Amino acid sequence: MDFVAHRTKTYFQRAVGQWDALYSHENRVKYWFNRVVRKDLFQRYRLTFENCGEISGSTVLDLGCGTGRYSVEFARRGARRVVGIDFASSMVEFSRRAAREAVVERQCEFVCVDCLSFQFNDSFDIVVAMGFFDYIPDPLPIFEKVSKLTGRCFLASFPSSSYLWDWQRHVRYAWIKKCPVYYYSEEQLAKLYGSFFKASKLLPMGHSYFAVGFNP
Repeated sequence: MDFVAHRTKTYFQRAVGQWDALYSHENRVKYWFNRVVRKDLFQRYRLTFENCGEISGSTVLDLGCGTGRYSVEFARRGARRVVGIDFASSMVEFSRRAAREAVVERQCEFVCVDCLSFQFNDSFDIVVAMGFFDYIPDPLPIFEKVSKLTGRCFLASFPSSSYLWDWQRHVRYAWIKKCPVYYYSEEQLAKLYGSFFKASKLLPMGHSYFAVGFNP
């Protein structure tokens, strides 16, 4: 693991509670603040379940599963098998606990591993990567691997670039949290999806993109 990847992993090891709190209703003031300031998070959550097709009986791979919010929801909606992977062990442990609390632990498997080094034995109907590519300096190897695993669709989010937004994120993540963030353009995403999927669509979302690649 290189130095930059190590710093990113270190940040996510420490940030599990802070990260899950973005979605939590427990602190209503903070929740509604996040709904306004970080509305992309909630929009991509909604778009994921609107664009993934039939969930009941499906198999799902959640790349960079974080605290398991997507994985657990897929299981709740009837997915037959959900595999969440993350390279931060604290995130994986949190996800396992969340699955037990939601009584979907039999459908869910969480693995602490880097997705490029993990050897998958199966393909998946649905692959998701939400908030994952923000921290990936080179998306090409991920697309090469994911395209071979995806039976139906690959849904992912990508941060877009704008001067003021880039600047404040650079200060918060690269300077303060020592965790660099990477940005994507429509042209770059169109080329990536066009190279690996038979069809795709790209939806702008505030400071990010929501993209779906299909293998019909």
